[in-house]
Amino acid sequence: MTQRHIRLRSAGSDQDGCLIYLGDQLVSLLIRLQPGTAAAPEQRHKWRVAETYGPGRALTRAPLFDTPDAVIAWIADRLPRPAPLPWLDAHLLP
Repeated sequence: MTQRHIRLRSAGSDQDGCLIYLGDQLVSLLIRLQPGTAAAPEQRHKWRVAETYGPGRALTRAPLFDTPDAVIAWIADRLPRPAPLPWLDAHLLP
């Protein structure tokens, strides 16, 4: 999984954002809660999953995280595992 940090313009203010990719497929958009947007002071500057895409659509509600790396680890644990590549076709067996 890879991440790409971006700046978002939301409600007239800039916010830190992070796009999460699995290979070349977008999985999630993360945003960092700013002091004026957080419901509680302890949530300030935490990261949350704002949107999910592709394989990430199956993710349940995510908690808040301290870093984007913590979100990536949480997402990676919950994404469906890709099917292993077949190493031998069954129809080739005697």
